[in-house]
Amino acid sequence: MKKAFVTLLSAIAIFASQANAQSVTDLGTWSSLQVIKSFGAPYAMARLEHRSFDNIHGTECWFAMAGGGLNINKWLKGDLSYEYWSIPSAGNMIQHKAVLCLTETLKREGLAVSLREKYELAYNPASGSISNTLRTRFRGQYKAPDSILTPYLMYEYFSSLDGKGWVRSLHYAGTEINLGKGHSLDLFYMYHLFDKAGLTAACHVLGAGYYFVF
Repeated sequence: MKKAFVTLLSAIAIFASQANAQSVTDLGTWSSLQVIKSFGAPYAMARLEHRSFDNIHGTECWFAMAGGGLNINKWLKGDLSYEYWSIPSAGNMIQHKAVLCLTETLKREGLAVSLREKYELAYNPASGSISNTLRTRFRGQYKAPDSILTPYLMYEYFSSLDGKGWVRSLHYAGTEINLGKGHSLDLFYMYHLFDKAGLTAACHVLGAGYYFVF
């Protein structure tokens, strides 16, 4: 477990050093609300998220998600969801997405390391185009006994399955805050690298998410 966590930290450090070589072009915010209803092993979920850009002066996009999943065992879960995206920054483009996720998590005492593979099938009704993306996310977190904080580091890589290669990468440092039974707050800073007309662009993102599990 310790070796896996050290490997995660090393990977994040390498990608962060590459990220620092890029020029920062923007500041944005990501804010979200997510609700999860547990039925034992199965669960249902819904999410709303808004993202700003242009130094927080404009709406980059917003989306709504609904889906369900299954805790297959203690370390593996999978879920399937639908997402409706509105993207003003791309000419008010609309996208419909079908999303399939598998998440593996290894835990020992307060330390947890997870790997999530997410497949996205996106459809643009205006153009009739379809895109396929694979997202690979590594996360390491630690919760000290009797603490309401669970700090974490996270890295996510987006790869096009349509022959376009790297799409974007996200580099997170944040913490979850336990607000009481079923309620939590997620606060994070993220360095976002993305492809922009064949060049690598970057922005800082400040994020806040509220989660309710019941």
